[in-house]
Amino acid sequence: MGRMLVTAVVVSALVGAIAGFVAGYVANPAPAAPSPTTREYWVYTVVLGFNDTLVNQPHDGFYPDSLFANKGDTVRIHFFNTEDEAERHTFTIGAPYNINQDINWQTNVTFEFTASTAGMFTYLCSFHQPAMRGTLVVLG
Repeated sequence: MGRMLVTAVVVSALVGAIAGFVAGYVANPAPAAPSPTTREYWVYTVVLGFNDTLVNQPHDGFYPDSLFANKGDTVRIHFFNTEDEAERHTFTIGAPYNINQDINWQTNVTFEFTASTAGMFTYLCSFHQPAMRGTLVVLG
């Protein structure tokens, strides 16, 4: 009789623990991924304040130089070439996005794409390397 009582207590404890775990899991499921949304950015070319001939590097940059999105978001970029001189700039991202927007001075373009792949991707101006670059971060 004592052995049966011990067995019943152990089985009851195990069943209670499993029921508690299941109830906690059902009450607090894993958080859902965020719903896709449109992320809108205004990206400008900037001229950094130094004489590039002294350091043998281009003196151009992007502002902002970091863009963020969640996987599945639509990313809309308004790209402005703010140069006072007749100088072209590109907004270029390689695979998997394969974007290359080439614009003349004092012009702008708007384009969009779906952030379908998570990771960190460099965007750059193909004319002003290695200085003119930024990072697109797509969270998974």
